[in-house]
Amino acid sequence: MTDSAIPRHVSERLEIAILTGETLQLNWAEPDSNQAWWGKVVPHALREADGHSWLDGECEGRPVQIRLDCIRNLPTPVK
Repeated sequence: MTDSAIPRHVSERLEIAILTGETLQLNWAEPDSNQAWWGKVVPHALREADGHSWLDGECEGRPVQIRLDCIRNLPTPVK
């Protein structure tokens, strides 16, 4: 990930979750509206777009695209 605002350990943690098929409990905001979301996210891929780093995944059966700098908690696994 090239976004310098994202700590390396966060992107590494997400990469591990993608590789191992973990479900993460995440709290994030929409970049435009700042509307908050909380949910169990199955991460699928990290990507760069529009000058930002994004996490593509699934939350409760729906696709989500989460901008990494809008994640409000350190990703933790759901047990």
